[in-house]
Order: sequence, then structure tokens, then C-alpha cells
Amino acid sequence: MGAKLAVLAALALALGGCSYVRSYVADKDMGGVVKFCEKKRSNPAVAPVIGKLPIVNVDEITPEMLALDAKPTAAEVEAIRALSRDQRECRDRIDAVSKDHWPTEAATRKAMALKHDLVTAELLKQTLTYANANRLYQEAALDAESKISEERKEQIYLARQGEAEAWRTLGDGIRAIAGEHQPEPNRDACTWVDQSIDCGGK
Repeated sequence: MGAKLAVLAALALALGGCSYVRSYVADKDMGGVVKFCEKKRSNPAVAPVIGKLPIVNVDEITPEMLALDAKPTAAEVEAIRALSRDQRECRDRIDAVSKDHWPTEAATRKAMALKHDLVTAELLKQTLTYANANRLYQEAALDAESKISEERKEQIYLARQGEAEAWRTLGDGIRAIAGEHQPEPNRDACTWVDQSIDCGGK
């Protein structure tokens, strides 16, 4: 019985740590990606569009950037090309990490990337103002974020259901093992009878 209970106890510990470990590893992996992407800010080739377009994240877009009615100049088009290459490298890293931790989000991330590429293409053709580009980038990101949030909720729900089922199975196993172990019969038949001990004539 001891070996079986030891296995079940190890399984219980593993189950208890599953969610925490998955979350820790995902955060650590994504932290490495963020560092990689942040380094792209120092690329001198993108300097002409700093303050006009988001370099790493759409959260950088300010009200002033949403009010820029100018279209890119020829020099800025080259900076946008360099920025697009940097962002693609960053996106590829995010996709690699996401594939391991949040595989259901891949289609949503690809759809957002396509929208961002279409906006960037219009900037490269100099047909779009910075204000419109920034608004479209933000709208695409908000739409994707909403979908990803729903997908993660569903993923967390399914993971919890799976863990709950595993805990039920573990409980069934413990009960089954406990049922195999019958207590030793009590050979001591002595009991109290009023103020005396009666051992059944022994």
C-alpha cells in the first residue's frame, strides 16, 4: 500500500503545481521576448519615426500621435521599412512562445499581424497619414486583445476542468487503495463494564 500511496501523493503534488508552473514558465519565456523587442528601440534606422509610430507596442500611441496629419516622407518610408523588419522579428519571437503556451491564440495573432502589415503597406505607399495608421493599429490590437482574452478564459476553464477531473481520479485511487487495506482484527476484547474491566473471561 505504501508504494501506491507514494505514487498518488506525488501525482497530487504535481497537479497542485501544474497551473503555477505553467504560468511561471510562460511569464519567464515572454519576459525574454519583451527584452528582445525592447532592444529594437535603439535601432538608429527607425529614429525618424520615433514619436510618430509605435516602435514596440501599440500602447505607445499617444493622443499627439493620433493627431499627426502628415504622411511619411521618403526618408521616413525607409525608417518604416526598418521598423517593419524589426517588428516582424519581434512578432516571430512572440509567436514561438505563444505556440508553446497559448496555441489557441495563433489564428488571432496572425489576423492582427495581417492587419498591421496592411496598414504598414499603406504607409510605405505614402497614402495614409500617421494619425490614421496609428488609429488602425490600435483598433486591430484592441480587437485581437478582446479575442485573446476570451480564448484564454476558455483555455483556463478547460485546464481547470482537466485538473478537477484528475483530482477526482486521484481521490478514487486513494479510496480504492484504502479499501484494499483491511484493519487488523482487534484481539483485545476487554471493555468497561460499570467500574470493572471485562475481558470476556480471559
